[in-house]
Amino acid sequence: MIRHLATASVALLFGGCDPLASFDLDPTEAFCGHIASASRYRQGFSPRVQMRLRLDTMKIGTDDTAGTMTTFDPDAGRSARMLNESALRPITAMSHDPLSRLEFGDGRERNMIYAVTPDNHGAESLLAVVSLRHDDRVEIRLLRPGKQLTSSGQPSGANHRPMFGLFTLTRQAGDCGF
Repeated sequence: MIRHLATASVALLFGGCDPLASFDLDPTEAFCGHIASASRYRQGFSPRVQMRLRLDTMKIGTDDTAGTMTTFDPDAGRSARMLNESALRPITAMSHDPLSRLEFGDGRERNMIYAVTPDNHGAESLLAVVSLRHDDRVEIRLLRPGKQLTSSGQPSGANHRPMFGLFTLTRQAGDCGF
């Protein structure tokens, strides 16, 4: 009896200390949301792009994939999914650099940087800055510097254009509708 009480006390004492526990998902849940509508937070993305994030908090900070990311653009027709269950790939060498402990702005529990490969394998990868917020929302910034502009001032192709998008996601049941 005493041993069970001690075990329960330790579980209560330390079990509630995991700041990432509130981001654990059931298998039937995902984090879902839209890109910021303000154009100053968006380059190379349609204003209607949506995102789904499936996050595995047990793999955050490891060399394993911490989840997957999918985007959906209802205006894009056949290329509606730039990312399609694309793995959040850790950049292993960065774990030894202060950048891996990136902190910016109030209200963020943890910030992480991952590489994400688009579904079109000819496209350049993107960086995903994932911020787990104190209010249980997730912010994702997708960015790609892109290729240098051509002499006419145009990007050298859609697969290499500069991109930046800020997404705010909340926990939802299901697959976000796409």
